[in-house]
Amino acid sequence: MNRILIVILLSTINSQISNDSLAVLIEKGKVQILEEVKYLDPLIGKIGGIEINPLYSMFYSGNNKTSFSGTVSFFTKKAEIAFPFSHRYKAEDSLFQNFNSTMTNIDAQYRYFLGKYRKGLYIMGGIRFANYKTDGSYGLPYTKQGLFFGIGYRIFSSSNGLYWGCSLYLGKHYFGSDNGSDGFMNLELLKFGKTF
Repeated sequence: MNRILIVILLSTINSQISNDSLAVLIEKGKVQILEEVKYLDPLIGKIGGIEINPLYSMFYSGNNKTSFSGTVSFFTKKAEIAFPFSHRYKAEDSLFQNFNSTMTNIDAQYRYFLGKYRKGLYIMGGIRFANYKTDGSYGLPYTKQGLFFGIGYRIFSSSNGLYWGCSLYLGKHYFGSDNGSDGFMNLELLKFGKTF
């Protein structure tokens, strides 16, 4: 009878220790473990990406001229350093003549992701260099430089390296060869890219 009591007592103590240890491990680490299991970082081993905006080309190309917009990005642990660019042709009609103008923008942006990973919502700030010119002798080319701030969103595919993004930012030109300052806005809804 004593042997049975000793076996029961030892098994009870042993099970309590095991259960307590397991419960402590689960309570302390289950949230963190579950988050890591659910999220597989699609940017592991990737240093950057290239994206294009097909709608920009569709809407702004014409008269045998092609407009385009894209971005080259580099990824850090918590942020994205991006260099969006666009080149747009525009046919203008004035009172005395018709002419074409071009507008080229090159931005440098720092995009800081608000979540734990490099995905989802981000805030950004940056600088813009803009160059404007017209065909012929109608107008002289001029440049402008400015600052901007905005927000954006990113979704990365974990299987094939493709990603999608959208952004909205507002800014103002403060410097330029035309001695003027004006505001600008950029809205991008459908930019698709590939990581490398």
